[in-house]
Amino acid sequence: MIALIWAQDQNGLIGANGQLPWHLSADLKRFKRLTLNHPVVMGRKTFAGFKRPLPHRQNIVLSRQTQLALPTDVQHWTSLAELTAYTTAHPDEVVFVIGGAQVFAAVLPYADRLYRTQINGTFTGDTWMPAIDYSEWQLTAQTPGVSDADPAVTYSFDDFTRRKIGK
Repeated sequence: MIALIWAQDQNGLIGANGQLPWHLSADLKRFKRLTLNHPVVMGRKTFAGFKRPLPHRQNIVLSRQTQLALPTDVQHWTSLAELTAYTTAHPDEVVFVIGGAQVFAAVLPYADRLYRTQINGTFTGDTWMPAIDYSEWQLTAQTPGVSDADPAVTYSFDDFTRRKIGK
């Protein structure tokens, strides 16, 4: 099973110079709780934004580049075929795709679930979430929240499952 997980502002912004444009503690805790002990797939630039591989997760960099200098405990996949082969071989495993925008766009057609943090505010950045046709998705859970930052920001954790086509 493939799940996309991300946070976005009300304009779909997801990044600024390889980092999150905000600090939302509740979102970081949710991300950790959901992805812990699962594979996380990310693009080369997203991985470069981390100081080290995410602990207690199988870190996988998806990039067409063949010569990447990655830590030995980080896997490198060069195509979506490797991702789909993995999910076929491990049908009970949830594989979380964590960014960036190009990887989200490439993997979205194969995704089964979406875990979005919708931040009710606007920020400055340079990376936006690709367009998603939400008519293909069923909202299965929505949890509103308010940050403890000053000024406070409201947000919601929105979980979606792909709608079944047909019967």
